[in-house]
Amino acid sequence: MNLQEKKEFVLENLHFVPEEEKNLFNFNFVCVLTRNSVGMESGKRASLEEVVSIIRGFNVKVDETLKRSVYNHYNAYNMMLKYLNENETKELTEDFLKDLHAELTKGILESGGLYRNVNIKIKGSMHTPCDYIKVYDRMKKFFYDVNNSNKSAIETAAYAHLQLAKIHPFLDGNGRLARLVLDFFLIKADYAPISIPAKRRLEYFDLLEEFKVNKNPLPFEKFVEELLNKEYDRLIEMITRYKND
Repeated sequence: MNLQEKKEFVLENLHFVPEEEKNLFNFNFVCVLTRNSVGMESGKRASLEEVVSIIRGFNVKVDETLKRSVYNHYNAYNMMLKYLNENETKELTEDFLKDLHAELTKGILESGGLYRNVNIKIKGSMHTPCDYIKVYDRMKKFFYDVNNSNKSAIETAAYAHLQLAKIHPFLDGNGRLARLVLDFFLIKADYAPISIPAKRRLEYFDLLEEFKVNKNPLPFEKFVEELLNKEYDRLIEMITRYKND
């Protein structure tokens, strides 16, 4: 099956899977996503067992900032799902993006939800984010472009992620936010969400750099399609277990 066929198969047959099993699958996905995304830029990663324990409110002996980042990310992801379920237009608004960032950085960054008011450089990147004075105009154009896109759903999701990472509108947490926005647009288009593996972080950063420097989104779009195929393979495997019973 190609990607579109896999998507249609899952949408048509997911009802064969018991709710309890679907809930467990989704919980496990969010835990893996959280572990990968929180550890992507810093390189500091909690184990999957520690992530599950933190989310469930157990006492875990890890760095407090790491612990808070894990807990915040889990809450921000669920906040995103709730917004998509309850918002009829499903548009990505400036207010919601800022709320999402504030949730991601709660207790970590005092300026959570506020655009940066200083110029920054990204270590190891040939691209320098725009002057902070230009952030407002760039973000205004960003929201218009992603909400009025005539591209395919995958192209739109990839662009939203790449462009947000390029603008780098906040002081910190831009990577985590951009990865949530990627899933925002995938879920909006009835695709499965994906988790970018932290073990592929160097490859991922190279793909971001290719867009930031050369304005080329194609390699990242292919990367997203690869991860989507793998996620659908997991879903189809689960569905097949119950459909064939």
